[in-house]
Amino acid sequence: MEGVWQELLDSAQIEICVADWWGARENCGCIYRLRVRLLDVYENEVVKFSASPNPVLQWTERGYRQVSHVFTNFGKGIRYVSFEQYGRDTRSWVGHYGALVTHSSVRVRIRLS
Repeated sequence: MEGVWQELLDSAQIEICVADWWGARENCGCIYRLRVRLLDVYENEVVKFSASPNPVLQWTERGYRQVSHVFTNFGKGIRYVSFEQYGRDTRSWVGHYGALVTHSSVRVRIRLS
């Protein structure tokens, strides 16, 4: 739906690159997960990538971390990308204290032969 035509998706000359930056508040740790699925025209899963990095503990690191993956050689018939994030704090606080997420991306890259 974002402008990549079917012939290009089926050409076996592309890569689908996914990335996400995540981190925690300084005063509250967090748990983060990412699941990306390539789906066919009927939204059936063809291939998937998932990441569950180690949790960030309270009062430790404050910087952001990147999770990324490149899908290659996935065959014909991919029509959709499902990009799902999950985050929560490690203290079960009420409010918005889960994982901080920014600069999420899905990119289609053409491989030159």
